[in-house]
Amino acid sequence: MRVLVGVDGSRAARIAGDFVSGRDWPSGTTIRLVGAVEPTLDWTGLAPVAIDANEHERAMLSDVLDELAEPLRARGYGVEAVLEQGRAAELLDAHAAEWPADLVVVGNRGHGAAASAVLGSVSAHLVDHAPCPVLVARSPTASRMLVAADDTPSARSIPHVLAAWGDAFRGLSVEVLSVSTPEGRALPVGLVAEDDTDLALHRQIADAVAADLARMGWTAAPEVRIGDPGRAIVATGREWGADLIVTGSRGLGTLRRMVLGSVAHDVLLHARSSVLVMRGNVPARRPRPATAVIPTPA
Repeated sequence: MRVLVGVDGSRAARIAGDFVSGRDWPSGTTIRLVGAVEPTLDWTGLAPVAIDANEHERAMLSDVLDELAEPLRARGYGVEAVLEQGRAAELLDAHAAEWPADLVVVGNRGHGAAASAVLGSVSAHLVDHAPCPVLVARSPTASRMLVAADDTPSARSIPHVLAAWGDAFRGLSVEVLSVSTPEGRALPVGLVAEDDTDLALHRQIADAVAADLARMGWTAAPEVRIGDPGRAIVATGREWGADLIVTGSRGLGTLRRMVLGSVAHDVLLHARSSVLVMRGNVPARRPRPATAVIPTPA
């Protein structure tokens, strides 16, 4: 398995590094730590860019990379430390595609809803563009996992991808949530309408994902709510005390994304827990078994 970790000098990046070092990844896993030295810009155009600032940041990031690599190597993982200059989001996206990575892990550096909507962030960029699942770590540990399930391929792949990652997320308490959103009806989060056919569909989805997880070694309780999916997922996570929410990357049209955002973005913006967004059906790669060679008779 290949895990890509974004590193800067922030506490959030150290939390992401601690999260990765605290999981039991499959044997043979390689972890690539990428430190991004952001280009220094002079917005006035009147003064030369300070080179000392970049050199100081490079030295600081080099120390952080060494600090995060040490416990990972001690656990027997292969570790690559890379220090490059460029925009963090673009560097991580490129490494994830070219390496290629099975999972990208970054810390959370929230700037509030308004700044996130206008400027974006590394995590928001990766949730939109990364070629593999993205985990935004807000805590160095995880013990209670809420799996948000719908009928999209990325959400239905969650049990299979988690199982492909060995014991990394084994032993966690799991609840599976599917949220029904009846057309043309604005219902408070949690309101249940027993005669709703859409509700029956989401019960089937929650039951199916919980059954998949059970076959793969987890004990998962299914639950269904009615309302706005993002709000319901966040509210359920808080009520249940989840410290990890796993959701699919539910696709929306460009116009609706601009106005409403996606479910993954809503959860990423408002949840207090770590968030794992499954982007497509991307199981971890495993070595192929050796093929026996049968000699040809003379």
